[in-house]
Amino acid sequence: MKKYIILLLVISSCNLSDKKEDMVKGDKKVEKKVLSGIDSMHVREYIEKSFQSPMHSLEHQQYLDSALAIVPESAWLWQQKAMPLYKARKYQLGKPFLDKAVEYAPEKYLDYSGFMRCIFSKDYIKSISEFMRAKKEFGDGYVMDHTYNFYIGLDYLQLNKFSKAKEFLLLSKEQQFKDFPNDPPQESCHYLDWYYLGIADFELGNYNEAIASFDMSLMVYENFAEALYFKGRSMTKLGNEEGGEWEKKAFENADNTINEDNVIYEIYPYQLFHKLNESVRPK
Repeated sequence: MKKYIILLLVISSCNLSDKKEDMVKGDKKVEKKVLSGIDSMHVREYIEKSFQSPMHSLEHQQYLDSALAIVPESAWLWQQKAMPLYKARKYQLGKPFLDKAVEYAPEKYLDYSGFMRCIFSKDYIKSISEFMRAKKEFGDGYVMDHTYNFYIGLDYLQLNKFSKAKEFLLLSKEQQFKDFPNDPPQESCHYLDWYYLGIADFELGNYNEAIASFDMSLMVYENFAEALYFKGRSMTKLGNEEGGEWEKKAFENADNTINEDNVIYEIYPYQLFHKLNESVRPK
């Protein structure tokens, strides 16, 4: 399984000095502004205090505001204001801050914004727009472990445009095959790509093709509950009586659900086995 780490969401994993360097070097407009020694000292102090405060606290936001009063063009600081609000499902509050990050550094945060709209705020049409712009301006790339085409495919799945979803998921698969030619197919293409490609074919009624994709996903993530379930559903649709056994196996493996980092904040598209699903809660 490939990991393409473009932007780290977990604050504690970064060194504060790295954050400050990232803030300065990552934003073109900030590079042009020479800060005085006193201003630089204050910015660093505010950043340090913000990360000494709980991420979802008002104090965290206020210290970031103080830093932005000195360097208002810092895309990184705007993103740092937005991210905790999205994780707290306060999308309306976080959106203007993320828009500011994109405004000042689109080459760095446009794809991240598309990801946040797809997985967090469920603004699928805008997510597609941002990823298509990113593809046009910066080329096909990866954000938060997956290709731009992968997220566009998810957006279209959630809009019930299943043919378009399949189109972009196939592009994502081919992109990964090209980028990792020495890996076997089930590994060069992420297991979730295989899963969602199977979902697109399931929704289109292409049950044999769906089963083939679910099997590829299961080769990497053994007993992946959602893949087991939809494989069983596909078999049942084809008149195979063994389909029910696969669905039963899915519920027996309910803990083996989608394991993306952000599932602690959001339910992913077609994620059946999550804490809000009463049928998979412990009795």
